[in-house]
Amino acid sequence: MKDTGQRYSDAPDRRAAILRRIELDGYVAATDLVAELGVSANTVRRDLRRLAGDGLVRAVRGGAAATGPAAATPFTDRSAQASDAKGAIAAAAVRHVEPGTAVALDSGTTTLEIAKLLPADAGLTVITHSLPAIAVLAPRPEVTLIGVGGQYGRDTRSFGGPETLAALENVSVRTLFLAATALDGSGVYGATPYEAETKRRLIAVARRTIVVGDARKFGLSAPIRVCGWDAVERLVTDAVPEGFAGVQVEIG
Repeated sequence: MKDTGQRYSDAPDRRAAILRRIELDGYVAATDLVAELGVSANTVRRDLRRLAGDGLVRAVRGGAAATGPAAATPFTDRSAQASDAKGAIAAAAVRHVEPGTAVALDSGTTTLEIAKLLPADAGLTVITHSLPAIAVLAPRPEVTLIGVGGQYGRDTRSFGGPETLAALENVSVRTLFLAATALDGSGVYGATPYEAETKRRLIAVARRTIVVGDARKFGLSAPIRVCGWDAVERLVTDAVPEGFAGVQVEIG
């Protein structure tokens, strides 16, 4: 929702505007609503409490999200799914790594496979909030590893929250490998507000974004839209639905 400078003094109109925003993006921060609606933080909090009480949104720390699953499938379960496809996707993805550059790895089972395949002696700096990726890369002295901390999520085995966002604010990377909970013709989706905000921050600090994910992601759903395909350079996958034309596709 764009800031039109309009004040929403009427509560039903305000709440309808909030619902439209959440339907579009899956999540909204309370601080953004203050600016967009032209009302006080207390007013926004009251509106979000009312919407949550009516079962129309799900209250989360710092804002509200669409109703639906609160978390992604646990990491250990996802690791066993489509393992051959993930390995092939990772092998195709690492061909886009440029020697001597900084690479960001999102949290995910496919990006973990990329971490395992990053070329040796390429002079890479790797930035990641994924604990499994950190564990894979930590023993490699030729990689400059920057681990991004924050609140640890056991289901995703990654760090998130305000501390993670703050740590990413002043970094810059050449290539981001972005994971997804779900994909469709309009873009990339995440499971939780923290996950989505971390992905958006990674996109913001990267010169190019490459989405990696197997074809199953087109059959899954997630509540929060991370970005549209216009924010992505390419998708590396094993197959796409018939008629998909959202972005350049590379089959791994």
